[in-house]
Amino acid sequence: MVSRLARTWLPALLLLGVLVAVARRAARPLTNTDTYFHLRFGSEFLSGWSLTNPGSVTPLATRDWVPTQWLPQVVMAWTEDLAGLPGVAWFSGLQLVLLVLAVTWTCRRRADLLVVAVVVAVTVTACAPALSARPQVLSYAFMALTVHAWREAATTGARPWLLVPLTWFWAMWHGMWPFALVVGAVGIVAAVLHRRPPASEVRRQLAVLASCALAAAVTPVGPALYPAVLTVAGRGRFFAEWAAPDFTSANGAGLMLLAVPALLVWLRRGADWPRVLFLGLGLGLALYSNRTMPLAAVTLAPLAAAALQSLVPQPRRPTSRRELPLALGAAAGTLVVLALVVPHTADEPPTQPSWVDRELGALPAGTVVLNDWGDGGLVMWAYPQLHLVMHGYGDTFTTAELERNVDILDLERDWQDLVRGTGAEVAFLRTDHPLTAALEDAGWTIAETSEEVELLTAPSGWDEG
Repeated sequence: MVSRLARTWLPALLLLGVLVAVARRAARPLTNTDTYFHLRFGSEFLSGWSLTNPGSVTPLATRDWVPTQWLPQVVMAWTEDLAGLPGVAWFSGLQLVLLVLAVTWTCRRRADLLVVAVVVAVTVTACAPALSARPQVLSYAFMALTVHAWREAATTGARPWLLVPLTWFWAMWHGMWPFALVVGAVGIVAAVLHRRPPASEVRRQLAVLASCALAAAVTPVGPALYPAVLTVAGRGRFFAEWAAPDFTSANGAGLMLLAVPALLVWLRRGADWPRVLFLGLGLGLALYSNRTMPLAAVTLAPLAAAALQSLVPQPRRPTSRRELPLALGAAAGTLVVLALVVPHTADEPPTQPSWVDRELGALPAGTVVLNDWGDGGLVMWAYPQLHLVMHGYGDTFTTAELERNVDILDLERDWQDLVRGTGAEVAFLRTDHPLTAALEDAGWTIAETSEEVELLTAPSGWDEG
């Protein structure tokens, strides 16, 4: 009885608790402002933007850019048209549930349900800061499946052809798709070192990897997708998610809890090449940046599950026929409940002072507004007639324009000339932002203010210096 409770019912309740937790997260109001620039871009694509030559939502962003997330942006905008913001929140929940299912499935192949439940909960914790209504969430699920497939290929000689359509879809979904190729390369090297397979087998696995690379080049965006993703990391210094990870945070601690069991078991008992190389991949992703920490978590999760399972005296119980239907049923039930809840919890954008809609909505079309990175997505979605100096979709800005924005926010010596160069005569900023106080000192007038945000107008003759 105790064994059945520990092996079946307790892990089932824990996994159900994880589903409930991610559903509660999705049911919150959509406060991540990046969600809104995805909605705006999706609306522009639905209204006629070309995938091979998209436009810009502001003349202050002039880079010739390539869309790397156009498919989810279109789906999100279409969902908003159909069901409003609650629909967008539900769609976010769908991605979260798929992530939980993917990690659960890859871990269950290596461990009993109780171990799996604990590892999945820790993995979701490690990914938590990145789990918002953004396309990247599904990238983590794709990464989990890709790691599993190539590790199986390394140990068995299988040829994971299903990764070819997955990579094709991933390349339309989010810019993290090149990790499909990185993981494939790691898997092939692991196979060569682990089993010394015949050259014919290696060629067949290389053919799968080459087909994945080709699949990414034949999306509607075409081969231009390659240089587009290669330039992203080089511009990461402008964005916090590319900063070095903080392992003292809750998600950093969760990542360490995934890495430590796999590392300790390897050091104590030894490990084969696939385990060593995929552990190295996970640790490398963990150390690289905040942005790659969730990828590290889903890479390390099955390794942690296998390591913990090796410490259990009893052998792993095989997957029963009921597990998959029960898991899918729990996921479907979670999404049904979420659909009933979000119309009451996620039906409004972040609360703003009453004057914001009146003032920003009344500004003439084409008005250039000086703003901060953080609120750019929300403002560009709510007031599409305005031209913002900055927003969070960095791909559309040249490096010089990104440097201009940073210099303005940091109040570098020539910041006033840079503001004049934008043509902005209206500013919408956080009340406590240093730039707000600097503009006031430079003669800008407070048109409206609140504890959170402030609207300012430039003094007469400002653009003349």
